Amino acid sequence: KLTEAQRTAFLLNRIEGKKFKEIAELLDISVKAVEKRIYGALAKLREDIEEI
Repeated sequence: KLTEAQRTAFLLNRIEGKKFKEIAELLDISVKAVEKRIYGALAKLREDIEEI
C-alpha cells in the first residue's frame, strides 16, 4: 500500500503527465522529494506485483 504522499506524486506524474518540477511546485516540496516519492511508489508497486 502506498502512502498518501507517494500516491499523490505518482498520480500527478503517471496519470496527469506532470513533470517532477511541476509536481514540486504544486506540492511546495523539492524536486528531490518528488523523485523519492515516485521512485518509492514504483518500488512498492513492483514488490506488490511480484507477490502475485
